[in-house]
Amino acid sequence: MPQKKRDFAKIVRNMIRQSEVVCEVIDGRFPSLSRVRKYENMVLRNPKKSLVIAMNKIDLVPDKVVKKWKKILEEEGLNVIAVSARERLSTSILRKELLKVAPPETYFVTACFIGLPNTGKSSLINILKGRASAPVAPIPGYTRAEQVLRITTRLRIFDTPGVLTKNINPNERILLGTYRWDQLADHVKASWVLVQGIEKYNPGILTEVYGIEYRSPPEFIEKFAEKRHRRKKGGVLDIEAAASIFMNEYIQGKIPIWEDPETYLKEREEQEER
Repeated sequence: MPQKKRDFAKIVRNMIRQSEVVCEVIDGRFPSLSRVRKYENMVLRNPKKSLVIAMNKIDLVPDKVVKKWKKILEEEGLNVIAVSARERLSTSILRKELLKVAPPETYFVTACFIGLPNTGKSSLINILKGRASAPVAPIPGYTRAEQVLRITTRLRIFDTPGVLTKNINPNERILLGTYRWDQLADHVKASWVLVQGIEKYNPGILTEVYGIEYRSPPEFIEKFAEKRHRRKKGGVLDIEAAASIFMNEYIQGKIPIWEDPETYLKEREEQEER
């Protein structure tokens, strides 16, 4: 659990009110988990506003999985652009789409980017503008204040702090990387939760990536510490340091993992039948 909680809801609602177009940036590895549906609904209910979903980090997911998720979300009535800020894939298409979906009578278009921390909002905005105008760091929730950025002659964008919703499971937040690690009270326990989450979505991948055989999350972190030669004075394994390194490597996208679209469809069908 984080040591502090930040609530950006009021700022986000204000930006949505001032925008013609709202772009929700979701994590292409976890398209369903990273959606903030209450804000989607807020926009979709307003006929004077348009919603665009930027499914980011597609460079970390197999192409067939990206296409399947894009189809699923579009069938749910969403306008989806699959992008990669890191590889600069389809970012020009996203820029054009933000202007395309604005009300026809609007010449100057204001858009805001919303989403959970660590989905890549600021990185996308910087690419759209052409230079680093919004603070960017591999730390979830780094963007602090409201900023208005001019992207083109017609397009202006608010850089919005990440949105956290109350219905997100704390364990899922760790998996999504929406916590700043320095705000976690216990890095070791958080790393155990992360190992469990990774095993849930991609069984065996940690053994494949790191060459570590293990039977439990604590055992994995201990062996990870050994493999990285992390020890305190006296030769005792530095489990805390190893946990932090492991979580940072996960945030940087070094571990292949994604939400299975077929599992999502099956679970959605079961919910609809209830």
